[in-house]
Amino acid sequence: NQQYIFALLPVIASIGYAFNLNIIKKYLQNVSPLSISTGNFAVMFIPAILVLYFSGFFTDYHIGDEKMNRSLFYLMLLSVFGTALAKTLYNKLIQLTTTAFSSSVTYLIPVVAVMWGVIDGEKFLLSQILASVFIFFGIYLSSKKLK
Repeated sequence: NQQYIFALLPVIASIGYAFNLNIIKKYLQNVSPLSISTGNFAVMFIPAILVLYFSGFFTDYHIGDEKMNRSLFYLMLLSVFGTALAKTLYNKLIQLTTTAFSSSVTYLIPVVAVMWGVIDGEKFLLSQILASVFIFFGIYLSSKKLK
């Protein structure tokens, strides 16, 4: 009873990253990174509101609840600093560097996620160390100039 269709989601995400990277590099080179990020989030706004509405967010959850307010506050922090700011910086990186270098930066996301986990008190396992070394080695190989 496996649902293998979900295995396609990382493939679709990778294709989306590739389109994003190449469109910004080719067509949006002279547009400010903040404007690009603002446009991205503006396009997502209406679908996000629809998801919230149909999931019952506005009726089932009590906004006045202290735990809910704290959760929404941290969600806002994560969305501003973890997504919007990072997306703006990434857009600037795309404009300043090559597409190959910019795309290799996305491979560091799991390494940064593990570091946040360690800061939060999670264990840093040997498998995570090996995976991080493997990622750094792959970035090194992909950015190495051929002779």
